Amino acid sequence: MSDIKYNLKNPGVKRIMQEAKELANDNTYEYSAFPLEENIFEWHFTVRGPKDTEFEEGRYHGRILLPTEYPFKPPEIIFLTANGRFQLHTKICLSITGFHPEYWQPAWGIRTVLLAIIGFFPTESRGAIGGLDYPKEERQRLAKLSVGWTCPICGINTKDALSNILPEKQTHLKEELPEFVLACKEENKLDEKGNNSNSSQQEKENINSKEDSKCCIQDSANNNKSLQIVEQETSSIGDSCQVDPEIRSARVIAVTQNNASPATTARNSSQAVPLWLDALIAGLVSFIIVLIYRKYSF
Repeated sequence: MSDIKYNLKNPGVKRIMQEAKELANDNTYEYSAFPLEENIFEWHFTVRGPKDTEFEEGRYHGRILLPTEYPFKPPEIIFLTANGRFQLHTKICLSITGFHPEYWQPAWGIRTVLLAIIGFFPTESRGAIGGLDYPKEERQRLAKLSVGWTCPICGINTKDALSNILPEKQTHLKEELPEFVLACKEENKLDEKGNNSNSSQQEKENINSKEDSKCCIQDSANNNKSLQIVEQETSSIGDSCQVDPEIRSARVIAVTQNNASPATTARNSSQAVPLWLDALIAGLVSFIIVLIYRKYSF
């Protein structure tokens, strides 16, 4: 691997170099991965199909594309061998890929990605991008065909990529992967609780708005009733008798105030001008008039 192209002081490059060193010392029974010499941001991996599934006899090869912001952004995963669960030469949608950056954690690395890939094999695609739901028999057939496949990019043969010797101590598959899956499920539950609380808040707002609407409708009904009363009084006087518009409007105001709801009366009273302010303004106006009268009368 050439180190001349990359700045070894860069945190992302240092992280990639460290992971490459650690994975080179790992047991290769369940998975193996390495970066390309010409581009350390592209890794090639081979994983063994999970036990007791239709993928058990398979050895699947693919690419891991790391972003320049790695490990702060998730990678992309592309499969190169047919498997019946994931499409080929397509970025697949998983909670550990760039399709869901909200789930990614910088503490995760290539090993976490490999363990998650193995764990996602027996799950349903549910219409996810890059997912497939081939029949069990077809997946078993593809699993057998995957052994002995040679990658045209890195030259690795899947038969030689993984060891056939079981490790003395089980790998992190049974320790890390369930914890990873449960973390995602817990987060989904929290989202559901958040949605429930938001819906409850929305219901409360709807109830309040309905109460306000009822109040407005009641006020409007009272006003319409007041106008009808005034119209009846006006029509009872006779067609030949003309009612003064000021008197008619005064009647409307008086009847409306009598029939107004308490909430409307409170709002109107809060918006009314105080009596002391009216008296003050009237006194000032009278004083100015007296001064003008005395000035021009003498």
